[in-house]
Amino acid sequence: MNKLLPFGDRAFEITFGKIASIKVFKPYLNEIVNAISMGEFDKIKLDKILISHKIKNVSDIKEETLDLLLFYISFILDDNLITEKELANLKTLKRIFKIREGDFYRFRRDKIQEILNKQFKRIYEDNIIDNKEAILKVGLQELFDLGYDQFQELSKNEVKAALERGADLNDLDAVIKLSSSKNS
Repeated sequence: MNKLLPFGDRAFEITFGKIASIKVFKPYLNEIVNAISMGEFDKIKLDKILISHKIKNVSDIKEETLDLLLFYISFILDDNLITEKELANLKTLKRIFKIREGDFYRFRRDKIQEILNKQFKRIYEDNIIDNKEAILKVGLQELFDLGYDQFQELSKNEVKAALERGADLNDLDAVIKLSSSKNS
């Protein structure tokens, strides 16, 4: 077998089993999810699924695979931390599905904003970022392959809300851009 994913990662397979049980995708994506959940996902299986659904290249289903990865990311974030193994598994899935840097931002910006807002609300609720939360922020940026400016843009509303609640900017592990105005 030409394995594409970590062999024997039961937690990963169980997560995809949960995804298969609660989310319905297009038939070809359901087959991929089921193959992953059963530990049977390899290059041959992927090619068979694509061919059987007359899909020439995995890039042709990029937006659907982005939705699948967003669903997986939601599971990753259920415990409010990102493990190295989860990040490695996601990177592998991105490689398999030919997801490039900027694809999440370009095609699913609203959805990543929704996911990030949920995390930012929790992170900034006490008006201070501890070391664990700072590391989580780095992981969040990496999950979605966001550039520094993109990540700052997506976090600015929650940073501003924390500042309005009385937080000190130095405690927020954030940078905000002050708008410049010309005096006439």
